[in-house]
Amino acid sequence: MWRVLVVTWIAYGCGHPVLDGYRPAVFDRALQLFHENVNSAAQDGKKGLASLSEPPMRYLRAYVTRVDTQIRSDSK
Repeated sequence: MWRVLVVTWIAYGCGHPVLDGYRPAVFDRALQLFHENVNSAAQDGKKGLASLSEPPMRYLRAYVTRVDTQIRSDSK
C-alpha cells in the first residue's frame, strides 16, 4: 500500500510544471497529463462536496466529528 502511494506521489510531483527541464522526454507528456488529471479530479471533488444539499452535509459533518473524537480519544 505504501509503495503505491509513494510511487503515485513521485509521479504526481514529477508532472509539476516547475520540473519541465528535468523530465525525460519519453515521460514528459504522460507525467504532465497525470498531474493535470489529479488536479482536475481534486477540483471536481471540491465542487461535488460544495454542491451537496444541507441534509447530506449534516450527516457528513456528524461522521467527521465522530471520527475526529475517536482519533483524539485513541491518541491519549
